[in-house]
Amino acid sequence: MGRSSSAAPSWLVAQFPAPLKGVARRFIRTFLCVAVALLSVIGVAVLVSPGPASAADSSSDVTVSGEGPFADLKVTVSQTRNLVNQVVRVSWKGGAPTVSDTTYAADYLQIMQCWGDGSGGPDPEQCQFGGSSALGAGAGSQAAGAYTNTRQLSYGGLKDPAQELPPASGTGISYVPFRSVTGDVITKGNWNEFYDVNTSNEVPYARTGPDGTGEVYFEAQTGLEAPGLGCGEVPAGASGATAGRRCWLVVVPRGESEVDGSAYTARSSGLLESSPLTASNWKHRLVVPLAFEPMGRFCPIGADERGTLGNEIVAEVVTRWQPALCQSGGRTIYGYAQVTDDTARAKLVSGSPGLVFLGRPATGDQVPAGQRPVYAPVALSGLTLGFFIESQAGFNAPAAVKARDGARLTSLNLTPRLVAKLLTESYQDGNSRLAPSTADNPFNLATDPEFLKHNPGYQDLSFGGSLGDALVPEALADATWELWNWVRQDPAAREFLSGTADDAGRYGDPAFSGMKVNPHYKDMELPREEFPKSDPFCQQFQDHPDHPLCIQDKHPYATDLHSAARAAARGDTLARTNWDNTATPPGYKKNPPQPAGRRAVLALTDTATAARYGLVTARLQNAAGRFVAPDTRGMLAGQAAMRASGVSGVEVADPATRSRDAYPLTLLTYAATVPEKLTRQEGTDYAALLRYAAGDGQRPGVAAGTLPEGYAPLPAEVRGRTRAAAEAIASRAGAPAPGPTAGGSTAGGSTGGSGTVSGGSGDTGGAVAAGSQGAGLAGGAGSPGGQAGASGAGGTGASPSAAASGGTPSGSPSTAPAAASAQDSPLLRTPAWALGAVRYALLIALVTGLAAAVGGPLLPRAVPRLAAAVADRRSRAKSATGEGR
Repeated sequence: MGRSSSAAPSWLVAQFPAPLKGVARRFIRTFLCVAVALLSVIGVAVLVSPGPASAADSSSDVTVSGEGPFADLKVTVSQTRNLVNQVVRVSWKGGAPTVSDTTYAADYLQIMQCWGDGSGGPDPEQCQFGGSSALGAGAGSQAAGAYTNTRQLSYGGLKDPAQELPPASGTGISYVPFRSVTGDVITKGNWNEFYDVNTSNEVPYARTGPDGTGEVYFEAQTGLEAPGLGCGEVPAGASGATAGRRCWLVVVPRGESEVDGSAYTARSSGLLESSPLTASNWKHRLVVPLAFEPMGRFCPIGADERGTLGNEIVAEVVTRWQPALCQSGGRTIYGYAQVTDDTARAKLVSGSPGLVFLGRPATGDQVPAGQRPVYAPVALSGLTLGFFIESQAGFNAPAAVKARDGARLTSLNLTPRLVAKLLTESYQDGNSRLAPSTADNPFNLATDPEFLKHNPGYQDLSFGGSLGDALVPEALADATWELWNWVRQDPAAREFLSGTADDAGRYGDPAFSGMKVNPHYKDMELPREEFPKSDPFCQQFQDHPDHPLCIQDKHPYATDLHSAARAAARGDTLARTNWDNTATPPGYKKNPPQPAGRRAVLALTDTATAARYGLVTARLQNAAGRFVAPDTRGMLAGQAAMRASGVSGVEVADPATRSRDAYPLTLLTYAATVPEKLTRQEGTDYAALLRYAAGDGQRPGVAAGTLPEGYAPLPAEVRGRTRAAAEAIASRAGAPAPGPTAGGSTAGGSTGGSGTVSGGSGDTGGAVAAGSQGAGLAGGAGSPGGQAGASGAGGTGASPSAAASGGTPSGSPSTAPAAASAQDSPLLRTPAWALGAVRYALLIALVTGLAAAVGGPLLPRAVPRLAAAVADRRSRAKSATGEGR
């Protein structure tokens, strides 16, 4: 799916001294993201199919069987059609158990993705394989034969009689060439400009268990991620394509014999040695065709286009709906640009609202007098901590635990206090084992007695330097505010953040470790819209003293929730800790992904993106003391327990709810506009989108136009509100704006579909978002400024407060009611680090609507500041020798 990401160029960031690198990287990345977002409003390019939504998608899982010595092997791929860049499950049965649980000696599978237009499958030259050999053979500490993850065909005295060797390189080594879809042929080496160890999706070693079964989660890559394969691409100039270029998933099973017929035990290493691409191994391959969604434009040329923009939580479903909408009804193209909730709110009240998607409404003082925004619920999902953790037995673990090494773990329970520990650099491995601020704390989750109390299955496991933190996005978001609000409502988490050790205080447990919050986060203001990285510790090195290793390199931000999930699915922490003195300029090089069997990564993401990338999702403890998964049941219960926001028709999560089944980070995303600021045709088109969202768009599936996995179908009552909002938009669009009302009206009127929602705070309210023109507001016409308790004719006003300062400690329910406070609104506060030129650039961009307007006002303000800081730094360095960070 076409969501762009913009990373700060490392060469540019490297020009700044170490103390300014974090600021410079954040500034440059934010600038690029703004420019990309604005430009994407102009044109739409998404990777989805134009096929219409069906009532139910037929399963596209495929099972293939081996032949000859592998006749009992059956491999199943969970999804083979409607593919985008995502993760699919590859499972098998009937395989011979892998010979050793500590090495890859024999009896394992090797899996790769290939292109090829023939009906019989690809040739070895068309396969993306060999990149992992940059780390050597094997996976981590588990050894494998020297050439088993390479393209090499020369094995010394071992020769494949069925293989004709291509011309050797200057060193006398022959390789299987890589022939890209673009026609390029690379004849030497194991990796090239098309893929390397950081980008290849190959699975060089997949272990078969004692019962003959196994599974891996394989990343299907499109032409964007794997340009040498071109999967999903369509011919240049083609329009209306219903499918992109087909590719292949290839599984090469390895037995116990080598290419010359000898047993693996006859080798001096006691390991299979040859490449899966050599002829005698390749002949046993199993191939599965993969049908990808077409990349590029799919809508009719010349059709009207309606721009939309909004937060990332709705991105998966909106891009899934786009092709179905432009191929039916009015054939309108709905563009989509991913921006922050703050930007969406600013667009909503700008006088040219279009249609925006956001998590929380604009507040009364943000809405100009006379404007009446309409809010329509469109997607129910959740924020989650997704994880890819493989079992890794400690040195003294029992034999039964060691036998499970490499198996994927499928359970993780987290309390608000544990999440607070992860997000505040409080574990040593979430900061640095050399940092004095956390020297007395556990290394990571697996060494924390509190975590092991709630996750006994992690006893006897050891994850090295992993599981000390989670990948988190850098951008501001309402979803982030909701997470911190959930942490804040928990007394045990608040007590920890105040500086109390986890084995002391009212909510401590004497059996815990005495872990304390990193002092740089003590008494941090909550809730907030971002994830700070506040510990200034940097590790010094004698061979490059001017380039210390700091938090932004060791534990960097992900660009967004999407990139965090994809990285976790690849076992990629995004860290840059490998010093490269040969680079220009010298700097820290990105770490490769963790090896198979040794992966352990947590990522904050949304439930739909977690499902797309095959991440298991953690169960979070709600205020009733129960651990609840972000599945359909948990999110529906979470939605039912939502409370009024203070804006009619808009509900928000209530982290203090005592509903036993409610997932605490359930998110209801709204589409919003101001109908009177639209033309009549715009109103008609946006109303059509909302009617689709409340109808066919709520049918789960994988085809275009359906509801992606990770979203819960909207309840009937909520869909009724969406349809009422569509009618209000259609009827009010193009009409003169009404006169100003006290505080500004926040929703259109409604003649039906109203209802109330009660949350844990006891607030009531919640009218339909909008209805037919001229009807009164069921929740109070124009609650002034979002004041708590304001009401109007026809209903009861609702408190706009956030969660209570009280709540339930981790592990025990609370009986304290939630206290409402108007100052809890996340919409009126800006974090200190975000003030300045970037904020001004966003405002200027919204006024002008052009990327050029961002660069003009932004650079003259920011560059002199950074340059002055650099000059000051250099001046101080000249006058003070031997000074270090």
